[in-house]
Amino acid sequence: MLSETVKSWLIGSMGNGGEYAYKAIYWYTLAAVVLAFGIAVVLGGSKRLTQKTKRKILVGICVFQLGFEVLWRVIFVLVRHDSVISCWPTYPCNLGGILIPILALTDTKRGKQLFYLFGFIGGVLTFAMPDGIFCSDVMTFPILKSILQHTGLLLIPGFEYANRSYRSSLRDLGWTICGALVHVVNCEVISRMLGFTEDYMFFRSGLPFVIPGVPQYITLSVFAIIVFAILSFLCNTDDSIRFIRELRIVGKKKKHVSI
Repeated sequence: MLSETVKSWLIGSMGNGGEYAYKAIYWYTLAAVVLAFGIAVVLGGSKRLTQKTKRKILVGICVFQLGFEVLWRVIFVLVRHDSVISCWPTYPCNLGGILIPILALTDTKRGKQLFYLFGFIGGVLTFAMPDGIFCSDVMTFPILKSILQHTGLLLIPGFEYANRSYRSSLRDLGWTICGALVHVVNCEVISRMLGFTEDYMFFRSGLPFVIPGVPQYITLSVFAIIVFAILSFLCNTDDSIRFIRELRIVGKKKKHVSI
């Protein structure tokens, strides 16, 4: 039997409830996440470590992430008595927290093109705008769960980027948009079919880039595509420039043929 203290920590009732975003607990967490990300990037980019060692580090991160995804669901079902269906990954970051470590373990290039950049951006935005995460002044398990989930979205792509084992390019923009559409289907179709009703894709929430009179799903979609394009270009400028030149050559050939 669990003690009341352990149980209250696991279910999240410990401490004083409230919104503690941008308070002490948030800043300590952010510092720890930035430190972990920095370590991952340094290890991934280290020339002293062999590729075999780096692969072991990446596998360790991924196995931990997947193991934790299973662990928190078991705890929520057995201790909080949540329904099994409530453990469905409704939010994009929830789904990314499962897909990204699997893609890293299987080294699936197409899957990385679909989900890596989107997941990384989601992790950054979550820590920049941590709405609903820091709901207590104590690091309860539900808060820790959200932190570790989103940290994985940063560490895995960051490690692979530094290791040059995968870098998103403007060439991958179409696949990144397709990956975002997969999340839309999960959030707006599958989750609705399972009985969930919240705004998991943030199409109807009050966000900073809202334009009065324009549906938020339009502004969010346009903004997302622009961000995808810019970051894809910056992540791999050489290949992105080659891709742009290839498009120009193809365009000139088509124009020449039409004439």
